[in-house]
Amino acid sequence: MYRMITDLAGLQQYLAYIGDRPCALDFETTSLRPSDGRVRLVSLYDGVEGAVVDFDAITGGFEGCALLFHQGEWIVFNSGFELRWFIAAGAPDTNCRDVGFLRRAIVGGGQFSLKMVVKWDLDREMDKTEQASNWGDRYLTQSQLDYAYKDAVDTWDLYQHWLDQADENHLRAWRMFDDMVPAVIEMEDTGMLVDIPRHRLMTVRWDRAQDRLCSKVREVVSTDDVANINSDAQWSDFFLKHLPDQVVTTWPRTEKSNLLSMQSKVLNNIAGQFVQAAGENPLTTLLDCLRDYKRITKYITSFGEPLITSASKHGDSRVRCRFNIGAAKTCRFSSSGPNLQQIPRDLKLLGEDTSVRASFVAPHGSVLVSLDYSGIELRVLALLAEDQQLLEDVVYGDVHSEVAAVIAGQAIDKSTPEGKAARTAAKGVSFGIIYGSAAAGLAVNMRTSSNKAQKYIDFWADRYPRAFAYRSKIMAMVADTGYIRCVDGGTIKMDKRKIDLPKCANYPVQRAALSVMAHAIARHKRSLDAARARGEHTRTKLLSTIHDALIDEALRDDAQSCLEMMQQNMIDGYLDLFPGAPSERLVEGGIGKSWATLE
Repeated sequence: MYRMITDLAGLQQYLAYIGDRPCALDFETTSLRPSDGRVRLVSLYDGVEGAVVDFDAITGGFEGCALLFHQGEWIVFNSGFELRWFIAAGAPDTNCRDVGFLRRAIVGGGQFSLKMVVKWDLDREMDKTEQASNWGDRYLTQSQLDYAYKDAVDTWDLYQHWLDQADENHLRAWRMFDDMVPAVIEMEDTGMLVDIPRHRLMTVRWDRAQDRLCSKVREVVSTDDVANINSDAQWSDFFLKHLPDQVVTTWPRTEKSNLLSMQSKVLNNIAGQFVQAAGENPLTTLLDCLRDYKRITKYITSFGEPLITSASKHGDSRVRCRFNIGAAKTCRFSSSGPNLQQIPRDLKLLGEDTSVRASFVAPHGSVLVSLDYSGIELRVLALLAEDQQLLEDVVYGDVHSEVAAVIAGQAIDKSTPEGKAARTAAKGVSFGIIYGSAAAGLAVNMRTSSNKAQKYIDFWADRYPRAFAYRSKIMAMVADTGYIRCVDGGTIKMDKRKIDLPKCANYPVQRAALSVMAHAIARHKRSLDAARARGEHTRTKLLSTIHDALIDEALRDDAQSCLEMMQQNMIDGYLDLFPGAPSERLVEGGIGKSWATLE
């Protein structure tokens, strides 16, 4: 059982007993955010002796006691929650270690609740009945107290379960994930400012573009054939009815309903198959128009009014999302509510401006500061595979221009629109090859023949043999061990019975890119905190991480020093993983009034 602590002396006694040893900790709060709630209970368990502290019974509450937790190593589930309360109470350096990150360091990423992993890993069912009960009541029930304590026990048992499976390298990866949390909390709390009037005008133009694309589709397919242009089921029926069997048999289908997939990339690939077989024809025109219609519809439904609604929610025109550390299998970030990771780069559809990024702006007197790792996936692949030619081309040359020249049969001028388009197409070739595409798949994406696609693959294999062979090396590792050992020390568990070439090619590269960014984020947060302690950069805020980029908001007078600090932090984060590697041309970006105008 556990002891109830309702006075300061009892809390001090228990914390002295814990000292600097690991101990599970779990909060029950009256709200999800410190801005409108308080910590009511903290449950503690070290595998031997447990306690539940009622802060409503202690003078000063949790805020008056938070600094007493400075010595311990607190094992929590979802440290972004607990640490946010410690930060609000003036104890930002409290050592919270997230057992979910320990799990990810060993297994690989994913999104899960405490209840889910307790079932998966400990084979226990958690009763969450009391979770939504009133934690602000003057008198808590025995059921509430028992529930709170059980969460700490389950957290401790999860910690022991995964600690038993961890080696020193796993623990290094675990620390890497934990180190990102303070920066992520700052990003989530600050949010990105949206120019709502500008964005609303752009959404009106998107509506017009959607109408024009709808008209182009209707020139080919009447409402008698497809009554609802937005119905994937009706389009599936239409194409099943009008296309030959050899086409629909290769068309990807949805997992649940087994309908023909109507994703934009699928429509693009199917159109590519028709171009290969018969050249441009009315059907490819229909598929391309339907693809563009779906793209603009995606802009409207994802980045139109929903973005305005999110920006209007808090009264300050700032969008605040949740950054999910380690959400993907490779442990790459995701974001939600809304998904800022999905904000696309500039694109023109029927001549309309779709620059969503231009709507994210800095307030008066401030600017946005951002740097992006340039070609980080190819760079880390070269380093992982020890492919000197690829590394030289990435650092000192231009891999995509090299491939584009092979595709075009002559050198390209990337300063021209044609050259730029050729280089962009070549990116797809390079990434398709390094992530396991065979000639057939590459041909469809490029809308060319399998023979030509194979020539591009052969060129890649000849020029970058060690990088090309790296995926086979990883496949052999998976066959032997059942996991991929990552550059940060962690592992990604794989099914030895179902070895997947694209995953073996993709996962270690994506994880390495994440690891570089993780070190950069943690370094940048520490640098900003140190500057603020000196009275500098008091208005500079971490805003976001988008794929391989960092974004800050700073006063105009502080922007250049912020940029220089960020650049050094990102270079150092990269060198943490790859000591001695060349860092020339590693980052690019700049300063601007909006996300789209960084110079």
